[in-house]
Amino acid sequence: MKDVLPKEYRYEEVDSTMDEAKRLILSGKITETSYVIADYQSKGRGTRGRKWDSPKSSGIFLSIIHSNGSMELTTLYTLASGVACIESLKEVCNISAAIKPINDIYFEGKKLGGILVESKLKKNEIVYLITGIGINTKKTERVLDRQEIEPVSIEEVLSPELYKSFSEEKLIKTIVNKVNYWYSFIFNNEHLKIQNQWNSFVVKK
Repeated sequence: MKDVLPKEYRYEEVDSTMDEAKRLILSGKITETSYVIADYQSKGRGTRGRKWDSPKSSGIFLSIIHSNGSMELTTLYTLASGVACIESLKEVCNISAAIKPINDIYFEGKKLGGILVESKLKKNEIVYLITGIGINTKKTERVLDRQEIEPVSIEEVLSPELYKSFSEEKLIKTIVNKVNYWYSFIFNNEHLKIQNQWNSFVVKK
């Protein structure tokens, strides 16, 4: 895998990295693969418009933008980004996380992160694709709703000694590279490889 990162747009604070990515696209500033990263989101969101809690400096709040030509409409982008996140957590942190279908990242029954894929369509083809990824890196105090899954962070999973050496920047770059790597199998019509790898990472019942 080539270790060449696309252009980065970094912010201390945004409403959401997904919305900022859309604004950059609509302004014409982005015409190729890029990514948006923020230290804090005031209006982070997950699937079905649910709020994604994003306290300052508590996690990775990342949106990766693909706008390099027409792409087919498929749920495989969500599967591929899930595979990328699981592999990145293992490679950088030695954390054996799992996927709870279709877009949550779990560790021992608790939610470590999540994925949200949004796109702009034209004639059933994707004009641009935004892959939002959130990973909890630091423990935060929060009151849970009754139906909300208990969160967990990298800080809580790793020992204090290992967490001291944890590099958030390395994890961000690894995720971006692996998302691009796994998306390449979609572009090359090698869908089965993604499906098989995703199946191997799904939470075992």
